[in-house]
Amino acid sequence: MEFVGVAWSGSPDEYTAFVDRYDLSFPQINDTSADVFTRFDVFSQPAFGIVRPDGEVQTLLGAVDDELLDAIISDALT
Repeated sequence: MEFVGVAWSGSPDEYTAFVDRYDLSFPQINDTSADVFTRFDVFSQPAFGIVRPDGEVQTLLGAVDDELLDAIISDALT
């Protein structure tokens, strides 16, 4: 399973400033080419992209609480 953090489309300086401004501590991706946005059909943030072991992609748009995320991950692993 793969977890994707923030996907970004913009200049490297703007990206770094955004991460610093909001003190983001989870994985970040500078997606200047928008490949990640496109792959996971993400058009807004927050968003989560979950790739199951069989390659199926599940995209969750919007905030997700710990309980829902745990349930989705558990389901993906079975």
